[in-house]
Amino acid sequence: MTRRSRFLFVSTPLLLLFLPQEVFAVPAFVRQTGLECMMCHTQNQTKLNSFGRQFARSAYTMSSESGAQSLIDGETLGLGIPTVLNMSLMLKGRYDKSDGAVNGKGKVLQTKQDEPISSNRGVEEIFKTSTIHIAGRIANNVGSIIEFREKEGKAIFGGKVATAYETGEGYTGLAFYSTNNYGPFSGIESYNTGLYKPLRQFENHKLTNAAQASDLGSGPATGLQLYYAGEHLFLTVGAYVPVHNNDGIDIGYNMIPFARLAYEQPIGDLTLIIGAFGINGTSKASNTTYYPDLSGLIPEALVGVKKEAYGFDLQLEGSLFELSTLMTMSAVLKNKTTLSDSTLMVDDPNNPVVIGEPEDAETEAYSVDLAIYPWTYLGFKMAYLTANDKGPHTYEPQKIDVKDKEAVSFGLDYSFRQNVMLTMEYTMVDAKREGIENFNDLLTVLTISF
Repeated sequence: MTRRSRFLFVSTPLLLLFLPQEVFAVPAFVRQTGLECMMCHTQNQTKLNSFGRQFARSAYTMSSESGAQSLIDGETLGLGIPTVLNMSLMLKGRYDKSDGAVNGKGKVLQTKQDEPISSNRGVEEIFKTSTIHIAGRIANNVGSIIEFREKEGKAIFGGKVATAYETGEGYTGLAFYSTNNYGPFSGIESYNTGLYKPLRQFENHKLTNAAQASDLGSGPATGLQLYYAGEHLFLTVGAYVPVHNNDGIDIGYNMIPFARLAYEQPIGDLTLIIGAFGINGTSKASNTTYYPDLSGLIPEALVGVKKEAYGFDLQLEGSLFELSTLMTMSAVLKNKTTLSDSTLMVDDPNNPVVIGEPEDAETEAYSVDLAIYPWTYLGFKMAYLTANDKGPHTYEPQKIDVKDKEAVSFGLDYSFRQNVMLTMEYTMVDAKREGIENFNDLLTVLTISF
């Protein structure tokens, strides 16, 4: 990080302290509803409260009387189409610095034999995790989130469209989605346990959340979900293929089915949510779809991908000793990916190392995290994670993703405004694989949404 960029990264949060306190967030959903951000979020832009869950389950169509937008309606048919599409921008500046072993991508910088591989200045990212959204209601009972982001110099387009209808005190709906990053449950998932990548306690998701550390709640996925969300019960079933819409889909045979069940129960000032999830099925797609760099190196062929995964999660939210509290637990008992023919994913038959995604893998992971907010603008959090990769991975020293590990994390979230938040997280990692040192990681993130 240069002296100038370091100065900007440190000084910008300090300057924000002097902005007027009346500034409010104005992302797409705020424009639609006329409500403040914290109506849906729990002291943090990456977590939803009970009202936020209802808003998501309504297919993002709810709005208040004061916030109702002008709609296009026919004389005999109420279309409910907004006259203006709502757009928002989320900017993230990240600085990730590891001490003695790896950076945020899992690149080894030093071995146990004290053989340095490269420098250890840290990773500075400004636009990689920033996104543009067009989101909210698009017609009666129909809403969407369309996302644009950058990855490795390429523009990535993804999102979902959902339709929902009131069913008693809840909603029944159907969601279609395609994402390169957020995982198979992207259609409709509104708990903060990491099964859907955007909803989690920590920014450093690979070191704090079991669903993320096991790659269950992330990665490319295109599919559909049917769901019911009642006063206490949430149930969804769906099917997906593990590729993204702009990756050149060449799908054969069937999609991979999955299911998710959760039960919510108020207990005094707290709400307890207990859930379970499972994935089991096989899909086929072109090997060059999974890894485009193989194109031209080997003959294109369909490769079968079998996915077996299941686990449990828990969320406890509300007021504990008059403090806003959120605790989540995640247990991924199994997340196994098996290729029908791994030789279709190698570029050198004499060195059969699987490259690209997906890889043969079998992972289990467990995590628990706790966040306490003494004030609405300041919260403290901690997490424990253990992960064990049983798969037949072949690791290259400069590309190791430390999947076998125990990690303890501490952090804080400070909201300058509803739409401006500073996050700092420190993690101590006990790497459970020979040849990798234990290491510490410090992550600083500034998020601005408007």
